Amino acid sequence: MNRSRDSREAGKPRSPLLFVFLTVFIDLLGFGIVIPLLPVYSEMYRAGPAMIGLLMASFSAMQFVFAPFWGRLSDRIGRKPVLVGGLIGTAGAYALFALSDSLPLLFAARLLAGFFGANVSTAQAYIADVTTPENRAKGMGLIGAAFGLGFCFGPLLGGELTHISASAPGWFAAGLSLAAAIFGWITLREPARVPGAVTRVFGLEQVRRAASEPRLGILFVLGFAFIAAFSSFESMFTVFGLARFPEVFGLSQPVDSASTEEILRAAPVTGRYLAGIGIVSAIIQGGLIRRLVPRFGETKLAIAGPAILGLGLVGLALAPSWGFVVVACLVLPIGFGLNNPSLSSLLSRAAPPAEQGSYLGLNQSVSSLARMAGPLTAGFVFEHFGPTSPFVMGAILLFFSTFLALRYDRRFGASFPRVAKGAAPA
Repeated sequence: MNRSRDSREAGKPRSPLLFVFLTVFIDLLGFGIVIPLLPVYSEMYRAGPAMIGLLMASFSAMQFVFAPFWGRLSDRIGRKPVLVGGLIGTAGAYALFALSDSLPLLFAARLLAGFFGANVSTAQAYIADVTTPENRAKGMGLIGAAFGLGFCFGPLLGGELTHISASAPGWFAAGLSLAAAIFGWITLREPARVPGAVTRVFGLEQVRRAASEPRLGILFVLGFAFIAAFSSFESMFTVFGLARFPEVFGLSQPVDSASTEEILRAAPVTGRYLAGIGIVSAIIQGGLIRRLVPRFGETKLAIAGPAILGLGLVGLALAPSWGFVVVACLVLPIGFGLNNPSLSSLLSRAAPPAEQGSYLGLNQSVSSLARMAGPLTAGFVFEHFGPTSPFVMGAILLFFSTFLALRYDRRFGASFPRVAKGAAPA
């Protein structure tokens, strides 16, 4: 008991948590950096919205398959080698992304980036290793802030660096990943973990236990629904804007009639709007969440998050002008910022202490499945039902998620008492 507590206290220095922050930030940076470039690929390779959705989904498909692998491997050999090794592989994937001159190479680069980026579950497990259960939401808020900032700067850099060349975003991401790997190799130390961690890399016992234990299973369903809806927005926002409001992006006509040069000029505009969403989300997850959790508790925030995000998506679908789109985009990150760290904290507290990496890996796998299903479905409904249909679909899913979260709170809310306001920080 004392050893476990000492290990958590030892994990408080800033540099190890800074590295964990960088790992998650780079993962989401890589996911978002491609978003402003999607219309470019659509024009260059004659790829429609469904193919664009598939390209976005390919990254997450690899995370879905390999997140449990990295989580369980980190339980077995340690967090540091998995985190550092993943960043080295990520650097290679983005170098290939920069060199891609065909759609198959582009898909290969995204698949590799998703494979190595699946180690976000290990970053979550590291946070769980060095925080107490009462302060875990604050630690997960650090990861949530990295998600928000990665989503912010990914599209922003992806758009702005196109002023240099279409390959510049890939080279930048590769260099950043390599620099972070060197930093982690020098500064990161392996945390002490609870004895009795699993020794097999693959296994289905966590899946079976989650399916049979409602306190775990419902959290996975809530996470899937939320991420699927948000990723539908991420993947289709650019093509939605170019289709409905091309003049905002400096185009005189919809994107399907624009040239590659015109689309490249529009890419920075897309990145700037998406950056604003990431900034608001990062502020909530990195700062406000530590004030909101003691007051309301994680389960209440997990109810508010999907409800607010759903309202934002409805606003997007009904927006008669770009001004309304901007207002809706300010609502979206509030819901994301409330929900993401709250669900991660609830799951970590419900999972067996010796298998944090495994269950957080399963959670990352579920999230990746949602990021795969969301863009795929959004691309399909966009082609068949129009530009606003992905947002309507996402809102319906989120309102169902809100209802499910209400039932979860009534049934299990008492199992997660609110943290006292005077509790020590993580």
